[in-house]
Amino acid sequence: MPECSLRGTNSYNQQEEKMNSKRATAVTLAATSVVLLAACGDKAPSCADPAAVSLVQQIYQQSFDKEHASMSPERQRSVQITSKNTKVTVESITTARSDESTGKKTCSAVLTAVMPQDAIPTDQRMLNHLRGTYEPQGAALDGNTVKGNVTYIVQRTEDGKEILVKLTGHLAFMGLFHDLAMLRVFDKSEAEIAKIAGEAPPAAAAKSAEPPPPEVSPVTQPAPAAAVPAPANTAPAAAPVTPPANVTAAAPAVTVPHLCTAAETPIFACSTGKKRASVCTGRAGGNEQLTYRIAPLEGAVEMEYPSAGTGAASAFQRGSQVGQDGTAVNFLSFDKGNYRYVVYAGDGENERKGVVVEQSGKRIADLRCQIDAMSAMSAKELDRYGMRVDSRPLQLP
Repeated sequence: MPECSLRGTNSYNQQEEKMNSKRATAVTLAATSVVLLAACGDKAPSCADPAAVSLVQQIYQQSFDKEHASMSPERQRSVQITSKNTKVTVESITTARSDESTGKKTCSAVLTAVMPQDAIPTDQRMLNHLRGTYEPQGAALDGNTVKGNVTYIVQRTEDGKEILVKLTGHLAFMGLFHDLAMLRVFDKSEAEIAKIAGEAPPAAAAKSAEPPPPEVSPVTQPAPAAAVPAPANTAPAAAPVTPPANVTAAAPAVTVPHLCTAAETPIFACSTGKKRASVCTGRAGGNEQLTYRIAPLEGAVEMEYPSAGTGAASAFQRGSQVGQDGTAVNFLSFDKGNYRYVVYAGDGENERKGVVVEQSGKRIADLRCQIDAMSAMSAKELDRYGMRVDSRPLQLP
């Protein structure tokens, strides 16, 4: 029997469709791939034909790569840490419908990927959120295996030389995989991420550090978000914390380490023990600007919002509500895709401060400020930027 040579071409078609209330919209991606099988006969391919199954895997991978390329460099790295060692397979193949006159077959299958055990959230609330989001779309977690129901059509062209495969339904599987890959590293330090990725740890993290003074010992956080750097471990316990060099010029009165430039002034900064976060105010092009930044304690800024030159009034919203203890909590919020970030601070120096992260309306992180915290986010301060009011509630425990 002569050998078969393979050659593929691909096209993509995207359309938005309404999903359930847990996800307002989703994108259904239909990919079509053509394979040329030279001198392989005219027999209609089956759903389990090796060439058809190979095409299903190729189409999924090309869809994954396209989505991956649209992400930020930080998110690309986070997802790649898990995807580079995870294989997607096609299992449980069945023929749902067969048209003998055309040779077209409609097939059902299950995409599977065995995830590293540390990629599965231990927080039951997070697991419930993922299930509520993706199970209605056909993707689910079975132990540490991601499974997704897909459908594909396979048929040979009239000249008998090509196999046409059209795959649908794989976006939910891809979305669940992405979310698990991101959650795997979301609250990790650069040293922890490097260890997971099998990379050399950052130079600063590789050095053995002295035990931190009692007053700066971080409290373990259950979820990821944002934070501010801990003071240098080499400083005596009684000595004042020395801010980074760029702090002094911006705001001499602020002794809390922050991520603002010399041309900016911090209105919020704190450390959660693993990361540091800041909200900085400044002017550019005549616009009053606010900038949110987050970074590991020993690393460079990994997220900055918004892009340079965007005015505060168009990038952020403001809000205020009364907490359970009767004190006012002021907050600043912004949205990035399905995620909502809320920086909050109660009135007074001793009130709680932190950052809340929500995904599709569900709180997935509440990072409390532990040390080196400051806030000037009074209702009067936030009001002066002309921001819209965020009427959504601030979900604090």
